[in-house]
Order: sequence, then C-alpha cells, then structure tokens
Amino acid sequence: MKLRDTVVAMALAFPFLASAQSSAQLQSEIEILKAQVKELQDLIRGKAAAPTVAEAPPAVELEEFNRIKTKVEAADDVSSSNGMKGLRISGGIDPVYIWNQNKNTSSFAFGNNFAPINGSSEMYSYDNSYFGMAYIDFQKEMEGGSKLRLTLAPTKSVASGFSGSIIQEASASIPLTDSQTRLMVGQMGDVSGYEPTLNTYSGANSITSNQLYPGYAEYFVTKNLLFDFTAANFYTGVGIDLVRGPWEYKFWLANMNANRNDIAVTTTNDGGLQSPAFIYNATYAQDEFWGFEFTGYAAQVQNFTTLKLGRLDQFEIDGNYTRGDFNGNLQMTVGQMANGAFNGQDASWWGVSALASEKLNAQWTLAGRADYLYNQRNGGGVYTISSNLGSLSNPVYTGSAALGDVVNGFGPGDPMDPGYDPSAGANRYALTVAATYRLNANVALRSELRRDFATTSAFYNFNSGGFQNTNTTVAFQAIVNF
Repeated sequence: MKLRDTVVAMALAFPFLASAQSSAQLQSEIEILKAQVKELQDLIRGKAAAPTVAEAPPAVELEEFNRIKTKVEAADDVSSSNGMKGLRISGGIDPVYIWNQNKNTSSFAFGNNFAPINGSSEMYSYDNSYFGMAYIDFQKEMEGGSKLRLTLAPTKSVASGFSGSIIQEASASIPLTDSQTRLMVGQMGDVSGYEPTLNTYSGANSITSNQLYPGYAEYFVTKNLLFDFTAANFYTGVGIDLVRGPWEYKFWLANMNANRNDIAVTTTNDGGLQSPAFIYNATYAQDEFWGFEFTGYAAQVQNFTTLKLGRLDQFEIDGNYTRGDFNGNLQMTVGQMANGAFNGQDASWWGVSALASEKLNAQWTLAGRADYLYNQRNGGGVYTISSNLGSLSNPVYTGSAALGDVVNGFGPGDPMDPGYDPSAGANRYALTVAATYRLNANVALRSELRRDFATTSAFYNFNSGGFQNTNTTVAFQAIVNF
C-alpha cells in the first residue's frame, strides 16, 4: 500500500510542478518529490523502516505466502526425488550439404556414418568427419560434487567407427580429497588439439561442430588435418584430474579407440590389443585472453594401413588467443608409429594448424584456417588413415597397398606417374575459409570453401579414373541446438 501511495504521489507531483508560479513553490515541491523518490528507493532496496502493526499486511496475504512457499518446497522435493535437481539436458542437429570435386559427389549428409556398419560402405574422411550429426547430452551434478555425463549420438559417435556404439561420452567425475582432485571413469572423447570431438569436464572443448556457445573454436564444417588424421577418437578407462592454480592436469590409463582390449576383439596380423595406453594432458588458463594446453600419447595401437600392432608416441601443443571480436588458435603436433607406414615400416609425421576468426557483428563471423602435415617417410602413414582401395573400380590399382589413402590424399600416389616412389609419401596441406550467420542464440547457418593439396598425385579422381594432387570441397551447414 505504501509503495502504491508513493507512486501515485509521484504521478500527481508532475502536473503540480508544471503549474507552479514561483520559484519558492517550485523548490518546495522538488524537495517533497526528492523525499518521496528516496522513500521509494529505500523500499526497493529493502531499507525501509519496519512496518507498524497498522501497516502490517492482512492475514490472508500471509496465508497466501505460506501456501505458495509450501508448494514451491514440495515441487523442489519432487524434483530432487525424481533426479531432476542439478540435471541439464541439451542437444542439437547439423544437417550438411557437401560437394566433392574428385569424388564427383553432391549430397546432403545427415545421420550417415563412417564405418561399414549395417551394410554401409562409407569411410572416415575429411569430407565425412564429425558433422551431419544428431546428439543428446545429459549432465548431472549430484550432492557431494560428483558429476555424470551421458552423450548419445545415433551416428558418428566417437565409438561408432570402432564398435558401432552410439555412446559419445559416458563418464563420471568424482571428487576425492576435494573438488580440485577428481577421479575420472568411463568413456571420454579425446582432448588433444583445439578442435576436439567432445566436451570434457574442463569445459574448454566442444562436443561437435554444431555447438554455438561463445568461446568455442568451431567456425568450420570440416575439421583440420591434425584432428582428422593424427588424433585419437576416445578413451575408455580411468584417470585423475588435478586443478592446481591456473594449471589443470589429467592423466589416463585407458584403451585408446577401443571399448575393450582383447585378442578376440581386434583383428590384426599380430593378434589383438592387450594393454591400455597412457595419456596425459595439461591446460594453463591464467590470463583471460589466452591459454594453452598439451597432450601426449604412449600406447600400443593397431594402425589402419597394415593392420599391425605398433608403438605410438605423439605430443601436441595448442594455444588460443581471444580479444574482443578476434579469436586465434594454433596447434603443433609431432608423432611416430611402429609398422605404420604404407610400405610396412615405421611412420612419422609433424604438422601445424592455425585458425583466425573475426566477429563482424552480432550475426556474422568470418574465419580462415591453414593446415600443413609433413608425412613423407616410408611412403607416408599417420595414426588414423587407411588404404581406401576398396573404393577403386580400376583393377590396375586394386591390391596395391603402396598407393596409400587415395581419398584423403596420403601416400605415394599414382604408380603410373614417372616420379612415383613407394617410399616417398605425400605432404599434405589445406586452406579453408568459412562464414557463419547466426539467426539467434540457437540457430546458425554456415558455409565453407576448402582446397586440399598433396605433394604427390595422391588424390584419386573417381570421375576421370586418374590421380591428381589437389581437391576442392564446398559445404553448407544448418545448426540448431538447445
């Protein structure tokens, strides 16, 4: 009632002031108005004097307040007992149209896979990576600080190319001595690089290319060369997460790209994977504008070129810089793998990827990316490429493992080329530009132009039946998430 009277008094004061004829009258009314404004401010800030008994609200209002309070508390109890308290649900889709010059394909890509599952003949490639997906993400924080995350992707989950599983992530983060020292268990996506496949509990990385949240380094439809061809997809095992000041350290003992290691599970020329890998990661985030991290693997893995087991050692470091509307990312990777080259010997590689983006206004963001991957030794070969010979219709090339990966442009290339050398692989580089138009907080449209190059004639042209050293792709993406 007092608040209402004050507002009414203020409203009545304005015409009275307008009609004042003397400065004394005007000054008097101004002082009255000031006092009323101050009284209103005090009411708003909760600083007004306690009401007298006469000013106390009627008993019916107090009863109504208690009824609402009881109802809210009951609803909160029901939410807690049903497991809804501390639960966050999100999801999204990103249908894509992509044109590939050498494949001579023009297609929409959505809900497809990159593994020979259910009769599919598709393969993982830079034009068939982590896009064209649908996912649903559940995050739950429980009393005591434990966190649970379950992310499902019916196609193109991080495990779908290995076991056919739709699980993108199923992990728990459990505080031990305190919230800064945690135990990690379950299946988690790889955290290396600035374009990882999965958001982990550090909160620094995105799930897929259809994330729209601010601060994520996702400005393109396709991924960079280091992401697609040198990084692991996921880990299954146990780890420790330590936060110490500006540093966060993570150590895993886990299967790499496998839900189980067993002789009967992985088919290779040497038996099966029988021991977990050691993965380590550290992130530094002292400054609000920049940070960096590094990740390393030490593992016995199966390579996809010769289907042999071999030791993998890889180290990468990446950094980010964001100031105003500008964002930049840089990643460098070096690695080697026993028995992983196309000629059956050891493979080694090093590469760099750089990204820059500028937000022009609330709707438009422009981005550019440059990638380089050195891969000449022993005919070439990196951790996640294979010999895509099954796709070639020309019988001259069928069975020639020294060709390399002719879809992604790795390996010695065309054996009919005068400069062909089975022990010299292709070095790869790519230039990509993209534009993103944000319709609102949940919807964006993205376009991309990408040009890939190889130092040998390593790309097979499915239209002409020959080889060349370049390829072009164009992609458009619609992103909708919540």
